[in-house]
Amino acid sequence: MATKLVPIGTLIDDIWAQREAKRELEAKVKAIEDVIASQEILLMERLEKEGIDKSTGKKASVSVSENIVANIVDWDLFTSFVKKTGYFHLIQRRTSDLACRELFEKKGKIPGLEPFKKKRVNIRTLTQ
Repeated sequence: MATKLVPIGTLIDDIWAQREAKRELEAKVKAIEDVIASQEILLMERLEKEGIDKSTGKKASVSVSENIVANIVDWDLFTSFVKKTGYFHLIQRRTSDLACRELFEKKGKIPGLEPFKKKRVNIRTLTQ
């Protein structure tokens, strides 16, 4: 039994509708995340003020933890250090797509990298 092909226009409009529904949900999630972030700030201030690092409600408990993270204040000094010591593990393994694309265009190739064409569908809302 052959399946009926959906017209391309219908498929495009369905994808658009799903994308719009996703945007609405993402906006709701963002609003919730903003409320959570504000409440976490208030909670952290309150815990610090009262000298508490653990507490419990009826449905959840909270504890304060600390982790050391890096903040680059001098990129040139840092990259110089990495190059000199070979501590490349300090850098996350990810390339800059824009910078690589530019260098591929200028030089043709970059040692250790291979260009590939990533295809995607772009959908735009039509003005009515």
